[in-house]
Amino acid sequence: MVAGYAWLRSRDYPKAIAALSRVIQRNPEDIGAWNLLGESLRLAGQPGRAVQTLERASAIGRTSFVTFFLLGEACRDSQRLDRAIDAYREAARLEPQFARAWFELGSAQARVGDREEARIALERLEKLDSALALDLRRKIQAAK
Repeated sequence: MVAGYAWLRSRDYPKAIAALSRVIQRNPEDIGAWNLLGESLRLAGQPGRAVQTLERASAIGRTSFVTFFLLGEACRDSQRLDRAIDAYREAARLEPQFARAWFELGSAQARVGDREEARIALERLEKLDSALALDLRRKIQAAK
C-alpha cells in the first residue's frame, strides 16, 4: 500500500496501479487501496476504468466520502456529469465540511445548467472556504 501511494505521488501511475492491484487482490475490503487505485487510473488517463474501480469501492463500503469524491472526479473526466453530481452530492452528505466536494458539486451543476442547485452548493461553500466560493461564483456566472 505504501509503495502504491509513493508511486502515485511520484506520478508513476503504471507502477502505482500494479502495486495497488496487488493490495486489493490480497485484501479486497481495503477501501483505501481501492480509492488510491481508482485515482491512479484516473490520473493515468483511464477515467472509465477508474469509474469501474471506484464504483466497486462504493459497493464495498458506503461510508467513505473520499470514495464518492474520487468517483465524482472520474465521472467528470468521463463526461458523465449526472453521475458525477450524484457522487459529489454523496461525498458532501457524508462529510458536510469537505469544501472541495461542494465546489465540484456546484461546478458540475453549473456545467449542466442547473444554476439553482449550483447556488445552493455555493451557499454551503461560502461558509467553508471563501476562496473556493469565489471561484464557484465565477463558474456559475460564466455558465449563464
